[in-house]
Amino acid sequence: MHEIITLSASQRANHLTTQFFNCQEELLYTVGEKPNEPSIFLNPTIDRISKTVAYSPRAILWDARTGNGSLATYQYAPDTHDYHYQDTDAPTPVSSTNIMTTHPRIPQSEYQKALDKNEPLPRLNKENTKYWSDYSKLIYSPKSFRGLKNWYHDIKNPNLPDFHNLQQRQFTDFAMGFDEFKSFCMDDFIDEQLRIQLENCDTIQGFNLVTDLDSGWGGFSSKLLEELRDELPKVDVFTWGFNDNDYYSGAKGDVKNKIRSTVYLGRESNLFFPLWSENNALSNWEIGGKCCKIFDTINSLFSQKSPEQIKKMSFLEDCLMLDDKARKFVTNMIETDNSNDYSFYSRVTPFGKNAKLNRCHEFSICQLSRSSNPSTSGKEKSHLKNKQELYTYPYYPSDTIPDVYKEEVEFMINLKLTEHCRDVFNHWSDYVSRRFRFDEDREELKDELSTMAAAYEIGWYDDEDSGDDQ
Repeated sequence: MHEIITLSASQRANHLTTQFFNCQEELLYTVGEKPNEPSIFLNPTIDRISKTVAYSPRAILWDARTGNGSLATYQYAPDTHDYHYQDTDAPTPVSSTNIMTTHPRIPQSEYQKALDKNEPLPRLNKENTKYWSDYSKLIYSPKSFRGLKNWYHDIKNPNLPDFHNLQQRQFTDFAMGFDEFKSFCMDDFIDEQLRIQLENCDTIQGFNLVTDLDSGWGGFSSKLLEELRDELPKVDVFTWGFNDNDYYSGAKGDVKNKIRSTVYLGRESNLFFPLWSENNALSNWEIGGKCCKIFDTINSLFSQKSPEQIKKMSFLEDCLMLDDKARKFVTNMIETDNSNDYSFYSRVTPFGKNAKLNRCHEFSICQLSRSSNPSTSGKEKSHLKNKQELYTYPYYPSDTIPDVYKEEVEFMINLKLTEHCRDVFNHWSDYVSRRFRFDEDREELKDELSTMAAAYEIGWYDDEDSGDDQ
């Protein structure tokens, strides 16, 4: 079996990861022959006495302290009593025992209470899904959870952890995250979490890395991926990075963290999916539910039951990158029925005099069709050399997905690598030239961004000379 492990770092990333595994749980209850192989993303544990199988996600989740909400690390682990009681049931402490309260206990959500009691589930909304654990349906291994040492979850600003919960400094800088992983998480990750996950795999195929790019989480994930590559240099890694709106997409926002995170993560990724976070319009629960549609669609290719249709991660890489391995950034992720594009790059303005956003060259197109009848799901067979058509089973959204994002279960999504990536990277190179005046990695970033932009060039350009040093 070619297993895939999910690495998720940030509160927002964990919402997407939770929605994805909730959809995997939904597939376990399909009537008749299952369309997928569950053990690709889930680790099965067989109880030979009761003749049952329990599944836990193949995943490692990082969050700020208290970011797991009411979920305790060992809450559902066998032979423990951690958090199994309510506050009113807590044992009376011995008189000689000193109790230190570090933070108020976070109450269990009504959804989780209903799950535990096998009662009808309440409807979810923005108010009762503040934490990803409020609606998580599968039981994770205790070794799947890791927390930042010095940073606490801020319920008012959930995507920016707070230093020691002092309300004085936020997890806003790439270097903060890079140093946090290097100083406090690196050894445990390799020696404990990763090793345990690998021991539960027959043949590891690759990893999905989900993270934020505009905060310290980008630096944290960059160092994480660097260590992962040192340990497993040949596995496939697909990176999914959430991008907030910024100056180049028509909003106010710094791009320093985004640039560094993208460059560092791009070095070690096989494919890079720049997701748009819509941070000012949607809650993390809604963003996770919306982006789960594209995340689940791509990953469904690798877990199909049919031996004729199942693909490997490397197959999708070849379809998109063709003969240029430097072209690893996916420009567009378009749902064809409603023209919704999950990509952040499509929102970045064109660069220079040759503004070609509406007539960009398409290096490759990969059309993914989700249908119960693959033989008829494609409307027209393409004869273009740069276009591939792939088929997979319909979408099985969990009840935790917002209603608006689970109406369609059969649809098509087009993945495109286009010339517009050049605009994005040239904007950033110009920004580095102007704003990174005294940064040690200034010249290195400029060189890498120029190389990244060159991979998406075709023909002749007459760009404005805006990146020259003053």
